[in-house]
Amino acid sequence: MEEILKSIYEVTLEMCSSLKEENYEEFEKLLNDRQALMSRVDAQKNHEKNYVYTSNEQKLLKDTYLLDQQMAPLLDENLKETKSLINQQKKQKLVSQQYRTYSKQTNGIFLDSKR
Repeated sequence: MEEILKSIYEVTLEMCSSLKEENYEEFEKLLNDRQALMSRVDAQKNHEKNYVYTSNEQKLLKDTYLLDQQMAPLLDENLKETKSLINQQKKQKLVSQQYRTYSKQTNGIFLDSKR
């Protein structure tokens, strides 16, 4: 169990560095890897009834949690920036559609009928 928790801690460290470097593809890959490791921990805990973490395992979990809490503001900031860029793109698209030239129809029929 301790090896898995060490792996989770190391992956979290790599996630932190890739987030600071703005390497989001690597961050997503590491996030998926960490989730797989966490699933393994959950499966192992469920396999052994009344499992209690050792003091070293608790320290690893606490350190991992602290790293995760340090990344949260960076993620929130990046998410806000991304949302604002998406909104800006939508506004630019709307403006460009409004100023698009209308093509005149050169052939066809217009029927005006009264009831």
